[in-house]
Amino acid sequence: MRTRLTAAVTALVTALTLTACGDTELPVVGGGTGGTDGTPLRIVAATELQDLEPVIEDAADDLGFPIELSFPAGTLDNSRTLLDGGFDDEYDATWFATNRYVDILGASGHLADQTKIGLSPVAFGVTSDTAAELGWDARQPTWSEIAGAAADGDITFGMTDPSASNSGFSALVSVATALADTGAALTESDIDRVSPQLQGFFSGQTLTSGSSGWLTDTFLTDRSRADALINYESVLHTVNRDEGADLTVIVPADGVVSADYPLSTLARPAQPEAREKVAALSEWLLERPEVMTDSYRRPVDATSDLPPELAGQLLIELPFPATRTITDRLVAAFHNELRPPGDTVFVLDTSGSMEGERLAMLQDTLRSLIDGTAHGAAGSVGFRDRERISLQPFADAPAAPLTLRYSAEDPQATGELSAAVDGLHAEGATAIYSALINAYGTVAAEEGAIPSIVLMSDGELTAGVTLDQFRDFHAGLSGPAADIPVFVILYGEANVGEMTEVAELTGGKVFDALDGDLEAAFKEIRGYQ
Repeated sequence: MRTRLTAAVTALVTALTLTACGDTELPVVGGGTGGTDGTPLRIVAATELQDLEPVIEDAADDLGFPIELSFPAGTLDNSRTLLDGGFDDEYDATWFATNRYVDILGASGHLADQTKIGLSPVAFGVTSDTAAELGWDARQPTWSEIAGAAADGDITFGMTDPSASNSGFSALVSVATALADTGAALTESDIDRVSPQLQGFFSGQTLTSGSSGWLTDTFLTDRSRADALINYESVLHTVNRDEGADLTVIVPADGVVSADYPLSTLARPAQPEAREKVAALSEWLLERPEVMTDSYRRPVDATSDLPPELAGQLLIELPFPATRTITDRLVAAFHNELRPPGDTVFVLDTSGSMEGERLAMLQDTLRSLIDGTAHGAAGSVGFRDRERISLQPFADAPAAPLTLRYSAEDPQATGELSAAVDGLHAEGATAIYSALINAYGTVAAEEGAIPSIVLMSDGELTAGVTLDQFRDFHAGLSGPAADIPVFVILYGEANVGEMTEVAELTGGKVFDALDGDLEAAFKEIRGYQ
């Protein structure tokens, strides 16, 4: 998404003294007799910052030069793109939730400077009734207390996938570091030592996703799915204000990892005046702490007044892991050892229209999931240990599914899945809804697992049960089965309208692979499983 925020060239910008490395006088930007050349300051930002677009519009008005914000992805994905040089010479600056992951990846050389603009800690948003029952409405519990309550079955929660979303990644680092309780950055031995407590904590996770938006919407739509949400403090208070969520927002007393929103000039910007313009914008933002507090973010200046919602929460900042080895180990442990395992049915269209390149792409993608070579922003997104996987091809009718418990160390499991994928061939009609109904009979909506169905189809319905009949079938579901989401991957000539309706009806989401990037769509969807 790209928004161009163009300002009237009226403001005079005088001497600037703000840089990340010290106090250096910078040239005047805009104003004067010559004014700005009209070249916009182009900033690639994380999607977490979209709510600040109006603020940047005001800044552009005051500073006298246009500003363009682009939101290609979240912080983790943007950090990886930065590492690959994807922003060099095209943008002037980055604005992520944090640059810690940039440092972990070894991408800091692509940045010339950085200025932290605000703070928002990872927090626990608990329904007010549950918070009162646990006594958390009057005090800040620790991560250890929250882990104990989850292990005892007293609280359930939703959290984004740490492989896909910075809020989930920061939460995972926060709880692991707090439970280790060493006062230092997390180590591999710490991860091993606190794994039992982490397992207890994540036994309470009932919702996962690749994005905060889907997670929040699902939580608000059906409060029976979870008692709490983990997200940034700012997001949770905003949900309270805008959606009437009635959450008690808790910053755990033993510390968290916070977003600090660094505005950073690229080492290879698109324009020579980038550094001066970034410094001007940074100064404008820091001089107006209210632009942070209005969105429930904390100003960098600790002396600034806080809104009442934030003033009562003690904030202790935890150290971040020092190396990528540690973060990779932590994310791998989360997926393969700590979190509830997934139970997923992949409903695979093998009708005649899939013949050729499309089926080959599908097979290649599944192979990367089986052998673990599929990677997202923060690690592998392949099949995970303990995950129950079902592959159900369909054409004229659904075929018998192959179902097994996956383990990367089990050659029989990986061999059976690989053979099934290799044996897929395209022919026949397209019985989409018959296949979906069959998938509901295959997935196990059992306690202690996160169930989902993934439909991949490129064709219009040409056989079997109709959409109306599927609606009737879904209306008759009850209990956990009624909450099983269908995630739809669209490509080719798929009926977009019908598939969108299926996703919305079941509480799932549609992923657009119409451009043929099926592998990317699969990597994204793994955050929801």
